[in-house]
Amino acid sequence: MKHRQTGMSLVEVMVAVSILGSGLLGLAAMQGRALAMAQSSHYRSVAADLAANLADRIRANRSPFIVMEGASMHASYSAALPPDFANCTQNSGNREAVTCAAQTGGRQAYRVATEMTEWNTDLREQMRGANPRFTLQSEAAAVGLLRYTLTITWADDRKSASPDFSYTTVIE
Repeated sequence: MKHRQTGMSLVEVMVAVSILGSGLLGLAAMQGRALAMAQSSHYRSVAADLAANLADRIRANRSPFIVMEGASMHASYSAALPPDFANCTQNSGNREAVTCAAQTGGRQAYRVATEMTEWNTDLREQMRGANPRFTLQSEAAAVGLLRYTLTITWADDRKSASPDFSYTTVIE
């Protein structure tokens, strides 16, 4: 009498279930990683938008002072230079506040404190939960103008090498 196997053995079923289970676990881990990267990508996008916003604010606040005659500044405006936004820093203890030092060298304070406070509020609101902070450094550029380097840094524990992530741009 011949015995023919008609179905699967219990071992074959257990192997198939374990392969399926490990595949589903891999998919679940990949989904979690994709969600984490989406949040990181969102913060990078917000940082780029906020940097462009600050660049627009800086340009708008220096335009009343810039009247050029050829390659030099108009004589009546040479004593009233556009403000230096880098004189404003985010407070280390209370990052919701911005402190602006007095302008020097004939630079006008024209709305600098207001603009930086509003921008810092936008930074804190749009990157809520990421503990955002910024540094703004200036250096001389063209006649009377400044070139700024803005760095926005935030906490991103999804990144394995370092918990901090940053975005740097130059504003001219």
